[in-house]
Amino acid sequence: MLSDIGLLELTGMALVALLILSVPSLVACRRRVQRLRLVITINAIGAFTGLFWFVALFMAMSMPTRDADSVLAPGGQPGV
Repeated sequence: MLSDIGLLELTGMALVALLILSVPSLVACRRRVQRLRLVITINAIGAFTGLFWFVALFMAMSMPTRDADSVLAPGGQPGV
C-alpha cells in the first residue's frame, strides 16, 4: 500500500503531520501564554511520543495568559 504513494502524496502527508504536531505551540502562541517557551520545548521534544503532545496541548490551553500590563503600550511605556 505505501509503495503506491508518490512523492507529492508523501510530501502532503508530511506537511499535514507537521501541522498537527505543531498545534500545541500554535495554540499557546495564539493565546499568548506566559511560558510559551516551555510549551514549545515540551512539544518539540515529545511530539513523536504522543503523550507529551497531549501534555503540551493541555498546557497551551490551561496556562495563564500574559496580562495587559506586561505588554508595551503604543507609546512604548509598559502598562498605560
